[in-house]
Amino acid sequence: MKRYPLYKNLLLSFVSILVFFSLLEGATRLFWHSKLEKDHVGAIIQGANRQIIYEGIEYKTNSLGLRMTRELSPRKSANEKRILAVGDSFVWGEGLPYEDLITVKMEALLNRDYGEVQVINGGQSGFDTNDELERLKLLMPLCQPDMAIIFFYTNDVVDKNDKHSFNLRQNTHEFLRTHSKFLGFLYYLFKDKLGIPTVFLPSDLFDLNDSKPGWVAFKKAATDIHRECSENNVQLLFVLIPTLTNLDANYPYAELRTKTNSFLKGIGIPVYDIFDLFTPYRASELWISLKNTHWNGKGTDLAAVGIVDFVNTHNLLRN
Repeated sequence: MKRYPLYKNLLLSFVSILVFFSLLEGATRLFWHSKLEKDHVGAIIQGANRQIIYEGIEYKTNSLGLRMTRELSPRKSANEKRILAVGDSFVWGEGLPYEDLITVKMEALLNRDYGEVQVINGGQSGFDTNDELERLKLLMPLCQPDMAIIFFYTNDVVDKNDKHSFNLRQNTHEFLRTHSKFLGFLYYLFKDKLGIPTVFLPSDLFDLNDSKPGWVAFKKAATDIHRECSENNVQLLFVLIPTLTNLDANYPYAELRTKTNSFLKGIGIPVYDIFDLFTPYRASELWISLKNTHWNGKGTDLAAVGIVDFVNTHNLLRN
């Protein structure tokens, strides 16, 4: 049998892979009609009394710079309860019309049970737990809340100072996903059902310990939030929002979910984890779109009911 030199074998293998990939690329372009788009870039507006329309959604802030349609009275009425909700773009409501905001839906449910409740939207895109601590300290004297709800999201433990490592991973999968229809299809398949390979994710989301600056910063901020609320007689609740990917036993952030729950409960903070509420659904059922994978109206419906039930069951707003 004729033997080919090594370089010819390697060249033949490369050409075979290239032909195979080209066939997959062609088949995907023929049968999968979603557009190749870059990651969603959200609407960020800062400042008081601002209004923009972005991708067909109106974003409007009040005189405190909060995404609310009303102003807060400087004094609460005798029977009024106030909840200050603080978090990132999920609370701010990226991609959502006003009526689908988690705060709006929670307020409607709580008013049914308690009468006069205001849920104040203190969310801002890009916030992490330390930002939420500063937002809480700023708004508590102005809003006089009876309760504060801090919404935790997976990237709250990503070290903001480690931009190179994070950006390299993000830019790699972003380039592959937006330049190949087949790889774009694989990306959405993995994100929806299988989970993005951890090689494309920031390393500080895994093997969590005190050598990870983002994890240490989160724990300190959460501890400070707990102290601020205790000193001001404000009931505190942490709500854990899962990353909307494969919500099953292979969830890639299982370690983070477990350790965050354990830490918060260990320092005496009530925790409501939305994960189990979402597990009956495919992630894509809860996305705004393939491009924008923040939670949609169905997601905020489920979350609002779950959070309010937790508040009622544990008698948090009556204390």
